[in-house]
Amino acid sequence: MSYEFNPENPVFEFPNPYKVENVFRIGAGALMVLASCIVMLDVRARLAQGLGGKELVVAAIAVGLLVFGIVQLAQAFTQLRFFFGRDRPQDLALRVAPDSDGNSRKADELKELLRQNAMSFEEPKGPLNGLLYSMLPHLIFAPIVLQHTAQAQFYRFLSLAVTLASLLACWFFFGQGAASGWIGIGYALFAAPQVLKPLARHNSAAAGPMDTSTAIGLRSLVVLIVLALLGPALLGLGASLLPNLHDFSINGALALGLLCALLGCAAFGIALNNQLEPAPQAIGSARVSETLTINAHPNKLIEEIDRVLMERWYNRIPNRRYTRRSPAVNGEQGQFTADLFEETQPRPQPNRTAEGIAHAMATPQFRWLVLLTGFAALCMVAGAVATLLFSKGLLAGKASTTFAAIALFQMAVGAFCFRAAHVLWGRFDFVSELMWVDLSGSYESARVNVGNQLSGQVQTQKSVINVESMTMRVWVSEIDTVIFGKDARRQLIRMRGMQGVANELAAHLKAFGETRSMVVAPTSAADLERARQVGATGHAVAAGASGAALAMDVAASDLALATEPVAVAEAPARPRFCTGCGVTLVAQMRFCGDCGTAAGV
Repeated sequence: MSYEFNPENPVFEFPNPYKVENVFRIGAGALMVLASCIVMLDVRARLAQGLGGKELVVAAIAVGLLVFGIVQLAQAFTQLRFFFGRDRPQDLALRVAPDSDGNSRKADELKELLRQNAMSFEEPKGPLNGLLYSMLPHLIFAPIVLQHTAQAQFYRFLSLAVTLASLLACWFFFGQGAASGWIGIGYALFAAPQVLKPLARHNSAAAGPMDTSTAIGLRSLVVLIVLALLGPALLGLGASLLPNLHDFSINGALALGLLCALLGCAAFGIALNNQLEPAPQAIGSARVSETLTINAHPNKLIEEIDRVLMERWYNRIPNRRYTRRSPAVNGEQGQFTADLFEETQPRPQPNRTAEGIAHAMATPQFRWLVLLTGFAALCMVAGAVATLLFSKGLLAGKASTTFAAIALFQMAVGAFCFRAAHVLWGRFDFVSELMWVDLSGSYESARVNVGNQLSGQVQTQKSVINVESMTMRVWVSEIDTVIFGKDARRQLIRMRGMQGVANELAAHLKAFGETRSMVVAPTSAADLERARQVGATGHAVAAGASGAALAMDVAASDLALATEPVAVAEAPARPRFCTGCGVTLVAQMRFCGDCGTAAGV
């Protein structure tokens, strides 16, 4: 996972939460490396006199101490700088790729939390858990990692306490007998899993809760009590059958180691209790339900939801989409469902990280955690000093098994306490928003024709989807989440409804859906200009047709006038006279009325 740097957006510039732990780890590791170097220098000085078995043993011890010290330094150097990319912390559910549909079981669980308006907490089981949760009533509201870790440490505390009590009882009754050496060996074998197995099983807080396989139950508790009460008597009966170990005894070193482990468990319990928060005063989500009718494809609402949620991106970081289901509209009519579920980028909560030893000691949340970490370093330093004394004594021929046992037990207890403290140091708290929009309804298809279909110059057609009384539900909630280690699984621990945001989102979507147009019309400037040109051309064509018709009418009139007979004005008639008698004749007369002579033309 890459680290992204943005000088304008330092939201991912987290303070190093392991700063205090690193100080103690580096100090303990450096002292162990120094002690191992001193031992190896002593071995080198003895090599001039010859190589013997003691030198080989001491050299092996020095190498082991050196490796253990370097491991502590390497752990601290790994945590020296802390980088947090934008893809951290982990998603609450499987993320859906942009512009694609998808869902997951975890997303359905989160949506069900919003729908139920409540959170569920894991119920503790068993009598010992009942005792633990009665002592820490707020533990039920803690993250599940803390609950499992607290259970494991509580079981281990009880087991080590009973083991120490049984050891002290046996040591008191048989500490001076031949079985004295076997007492420490037996109890050391019994107590070793309680301390060593968590180190082997729980390598990182990101791996989950600490291992509970070593936690005692009723059966183990009965065995420990029986061993504490009857163990001395059984050892007394079998002492004669066991080999005599003479002066070999690790009882004191084992008792000291068990006592230190108990102190570490107690310090962890107090540090855990200081990090517990009281029961939340409000849990829930804000919900708004609306009914709307639209004359458009339902996917238009999904597209608008996507645009609106984009405006709520935190520092321009895209939301984490966990669900997208587009509406399936097939056929003339039917039903559809659709939803969109997103989370904003989780942002860190302020004042949740220790800035140094002084700040941590002044903060109740971290004070006992600092003491636990310092105690772990002190145990490792004590182990290193005991190793140094044992090595020098072995080279001098005066080996002390007590120093060897102290070195072994204190190293184990120190690593055990460091591991327990590391879980609490790696806590990160975040806040974000969950937004879920759910759509469901039925649809019918229709075709709309707009414009004068007989004589209009502009006509449009559109196939529309009519959605009547669609149900729209909106959930919005602000959530608190926590991780233990930057690559660990994130857990939801608080949920608060944001009614104002839900109302605003629902009102915007309803207004958007009800104002969708079902008519196709030009909207851009280019479309309007082309429509104007088409209209002008239409007018010109219409005007040209009217002019041609008028010209044809004029021509026809002229032709009709040209073909009609035109009345010509007659010349004045000349007087006619009879050629026989000279009497004036009338124009229509053919014969003269006086003499009967035929009239001429």
